[in-house]
Amino acid sequence: MKVPAWIMSITDTVSVSVGEFELVHILTDTPVLFTVPTAPNYCQQVFVWQNKIIPVMNLATRFGLPEKSDNFIVSIFAYRTEKTEQIEYGALFLTATPSRIEVGNTQACPLSTNLTAWTPYIRCCFQDTKTKKATPILNLERLFASQNNL
Repeated sequence: MKVPAWIMSITDTVSVSVGEFELVHILTDTPVLFTVPTAPNYCQQVFVWQNKIIPVMNLATRFGLPEKSDNFIVSIFAYRTEKTEQIEYGALFLTATPSRIEVGNTQACPLSTNLTAWTPYIRCCFQDTKTKKATPILNLERLFASQNNL
């Protein structure tokens, strides 16, 4: 059985994915970003969306990956917290528009050794049938956990 997911490029060579319903909006224009001076360098900006303050994270910066693109697409994600069952939101800078794919259990694979720092922030990993690369599935709650209180 295959399930729908979204695959997203965060650099020219690294992609990640999320579940079908976790991606809630792709912004067609870059939103007005506000800098939070004491925030980590990978999540220093927020914007207002539907009367909510949304932190926007740069995964390439967070994990020390080379960035080649100055043009980013901002995508908004929703996730439910385990403890409170509350819906939270966060955004990521992406280098391309996300694409919908189908993923099955037979695609499961180990995480690439160059991405081992990601281990606490992913659910599992699969091999993309098009690129043949290992693609981590993000655990958005863990990824944004320290950013929720910006």
